[in-house]
Amino acid sequence: MENQRALMMGNGIPEEALECVMIYVNDPRDRSVVSQVCKQWYRIDALTRKHVTVAFCYTIKPSDLTRRFKRLESLKLKGKPRAAMFNLTPEDWGAYARPWIEEISSSCLCLKSLHLRRMIVKDSDLATLVGSHGHMLQALKLEKCSGFSTLGLLKIARSCRSLKVLFLEESSIKDEGGEWLHELALRNSSLEVLNFYLTCLESISTKDLMLIATNCPSLTFLRVNECDILDLRGVLEKATELEEFGGGEFDNIDGHALATEYRSVNFPPRVISLVGLNYMSDTGLPLLLPRACNLMKLDLQFTFLSTENHCELLHLCTNLEVLEVKLWPR
Repeated sequence: MENQRALMMGNGIPEEALECVMIYVNDPRDRSVVSQVCKQWYRIDALTRKHVTVAFCYTIKPSDLTRRFKRLESLKLKGKPRAAMFNLTPEDWGAYARPWIEEISSSCLCLKSLHLRRMIVKDSDLATLVGSHGHMLQALKLEKCSGFSTLGLLKIARSCRSLKVLFLEESSIKDEGGEWLHELALRNSSLEVLNFYLTCLESISTKDLMLIATNCPSLTFLRVNECDILDLRGVLEKATELEEFGGGEFDNIDGHALATEYRSVNFPPRVISLVGLNYMSDTGLPLLLPRACNLMKLDLQFTFLSTENHCELLHLCTNLEVLEVKLWPR
């Protein structure tokens, strides 16, 4: 009876076998339940856990997290509450990334992916991260973060040559020039996701974007800050594997004169998601029609399309799953 009870509690299962099973348990809720079975399972969970999400960066000390999970490959940290999105918290409220970056740099030797959300990140923090993990970092997401500049991004671009994901959407970034994007274009050939949408970065060269599209054949996700769609023709032509695009801007000052030029813009054949088509009117509609049947997500919130234009377009979007529109007051 005692032997059966020990076996049921996991004490009779070799640790090697448990490790082989645990690596297939990825859901955080399942992991949490598994770790509470017994001390052995708790220990195996700690050794095999590859990803952890910390819903609030002050709920645990960085050292306590790394002491338990020594083989983390991916970490997501959330800082300020959602109220920060509506300017309801002061800038110095907290959620500084430095304590976490310092601990990660010294203890998370296997880390390949870091996602910070609504946190204050300094250029010096990025330099520390680059110094310890630049050679192995594959994904860096700074979502709705603040406190850093393009000089910090320059360090990332120069050192993280294995970077596959660079996500900066809605971050408040001080623009110190576009050299970071140029270095990224020259040194990286493995980029799959590049997103600096809604960042207010202005020192962006479409030549660098075209070079990235040329050098990174696996680029499938591109969201840029507001750039004239006509200036992005070469980028869209080179990025043949692109599946999601966002950030194009349309000029409607002389819309009819531009209609012919807009017809020369072609979205890549694999595109299934389009967002941020800012100020697009009926003159830009022909850009979407050839790819409409493939689209699964479409954001028309900031377009100037009429009701008839919407109907014409949506009639062709037979595979659409997500549609975002805005009802403008009359």
